[in-house]
Amino acid sequence: MDHQGPEESAVEEEATTQTTHTNPDPEHTDQPAQQEEEEEFKEVEQEMNNAQEEEKQEVTQNQQEAVTDQEEAKLEEEQPAQPQEEEREEEEEETEQVDTFFSTMSHRFSDIRLDGDSGIPTQAFLDSCYAIVPVLDKLGSTVFGPVKMDFTGNIKKIHQKLSSDPGSFPTLQTIVLHEVQTDVARVRNSATEALLWLKRGLKFLKEFLSLVNSGERDIPGALGNAYGRSLRQYHGWVVRGVFALALRAAPSYSSFAAALVSREGDELKEGFNTGMHRDLGVYLPAMEKQLAILDALYEEYNLESDEVV
Repeated sequence: MDHQGPEESAVEEEATTQTTHTNPDPEHTDQPAQQEEEEEFKEVEQEMNNAQEEEKQEVTQNQQEAVTDQEEAKLEEEQPAQPQEEEREEEEEETEQVDTFFSTMSHRFSDIRLDGDSGIPTQAFLDSCYAIVPVLDKLGSTVFGPVKMDFTGNIKKIHQKLSSDPGSFPTLQTIVLHEVQTDVARVRNSATEALLWLKRGLKFLKEFLSLVNSGERDIPGALGNAYGRSLRQYHGWVVRGVFALALRAAPSYSSFAAALVSREGDELKEGFNTGMHRDLGVYLPAMEKQLAILDALYEEYNLESDEVV
């Protein structure tokens, strides 16, 4: 067994001490490095989060700008449309200013006010009948002369009845009822007979004007159709021959249209057709309503006749 001396023990102790200082505990040595790495990782993670947040904000801003651009573009598209609509409305207003014969008549069926029992005022009705006579002149004063004479002759017969006692015949119905009660309604040249033929003549004009208002441009054709729907069945071959001649001499649509305006050249404007449609759209329904009232009156008292003249 060896025994160490004091010097050898001192040397070993010093060596042990040096070994302890030069080889520290690994666990104690790694802790600061790990903390450093964690801090660096957190910094990198925070930077990444910040970058993502900035990217999101940039995308949102771009989307908002895109929406704003779209809205501005939409407004720019809509803004020009408003003046166009205003211009269109102004043009329509301008076209409605074309006056036709039916808007400048002194008396119109559409101006007549019926009484409570659908009574048709006698004087107002006769005035409206006189006012439409110029249409026959516009179709041809010479060839439609016989038609015009018959038409105005019936107006005069009814007016004579009215003049005989104006207070007793305020409406057409009062004239007819009076003649029915006095047994003169079926007498030739009575006011009731005159009104019968007058309403037939008015139906002829109504049918013709309705065809024109619906777009018919063949005036002779429209007159022929209107005649067949109204007067033809009551006419013999002589009168039918007169009408046939009148139809052949009927004017063209352009000539007829020119006769229906108050200012020369208005029939060539765009607003003419609009004006005609507007005016006849008011005139014809009123005329048709009053003729329907008279038809019902004549049917009630069996005053219609199939007699041919």
